[in-house]
Amino acid sequence: MMNLIPVFVDYLTIRQVHDGGKLPIINGGRVLRIDSDGEIEYTVDTRQGLEGSFDSRVEVRCDGHQVEFSGNISRYGRSDNLFGFTFADSIERINELLKTLGLPPFTSGKLYKFADSGWTWTGARVSRIDITCNYVTGSMIDSEALLRNMAGHHIGRQKGSLSVNGATVEYGRGSKYVYGKLYCKTTELKKHRSKKSGQHVSDEVIEFCQSLGVIREEFTLKSRFLLQNGLAYLGAITDSLLIEVYMNRTQLQRLENVKYESFSDLPPRLRATYVSWKYGYPIDLPVSTFYRHRKALLAYGIDISIPNNVQTMPIKVKTIELAALTAPDWYIKKYA
Repeated sequence: MMNLIPVFVDYLTIRQVHDGGKLPIINGGRVLRIDSDGEIEYTVDTRQGLEGSFDSRVEVRCDGHQVEFSGNISRYGRSDNLFGFTFADSIERINELLKTLGLPPFTSGKLYKFADSGWTWTGARVSRIDITCNYVTGSMIDSEALLRNMAGHHIGRQKGSLSVNGATVEYGRGSKYVYGKLYCKTTELKKHRSKKSGQHVSDEVIEFCQSLGVIREEFTLKSRFLLQNGLAYLGAITDSLLIEVYMNRTQLQRLENVKYESFSDLPPRLRATYVSWKYGYPIDLPVSTFYRHRKALLAYGIDISIPNNVQTMPIKVKTIELAALTAPDWYIKKYA
């Protein structure tokens, strides 16, 4: 595995309050809550959707003082987002869009000491960042086998969950902290292409992903995570810090330590446990023995604490060589 991997940003939600002159009012309408007496309790301006080329969309809102952006800037105005942009480039692209709307750019502001709560920034605040990286597995068959295997892994307390079509593994769905997923990029592109609004997706890009067995690992960093990790303000965020976050959470970086062998070669003491887990039978072991067997089997990529889908565990798993994928020259010239 390489140390410097091509991590890029997909989705961002960011806002900033601007003092001084009144800014243009931009919204997609207003929602009112009215009590039983007919009195307005509060109103909320919805975001204005901005439609870009190739069926892309982001949202912007401004109440005259606060500017807010939310959306996938890597996808906006592009036929696909197979390869996206760094965090710094994403902010630059967002600010270019704000300029066309007569709105000021998002800025870092200044760093200052705030009472007893430590150092903070005065500029834009970020409440969501999606970071992602593409990998080559070698073929569609290998990508599917890899995803099935990864469904048996944990990220902390979060267990992997394989989708019905076998093309996505999710970690922490519904979490207010971090949501992660691995998925087959070819399947996603083909699904989008099948829709009337997705005819812009290039056959060339789909075939490229299919021939290499491209999978994507993605993490949605939510407001609570960003706040607790000192990444809630634009001034505090750098691409190197986001790469560090990715490296600390990625499951694919663990694969170089996983032994893919014929499971018939397991030590005799582990075979009965493995067979019971594989076919969905109860594992009748003392608690201490169960955890000893679990620790030993983890070296083979098997986690017996997670019930197995008996249809997805192969008898023998081949070695899959993973490599982080960078954009080829033809893609940069044609689609970037």
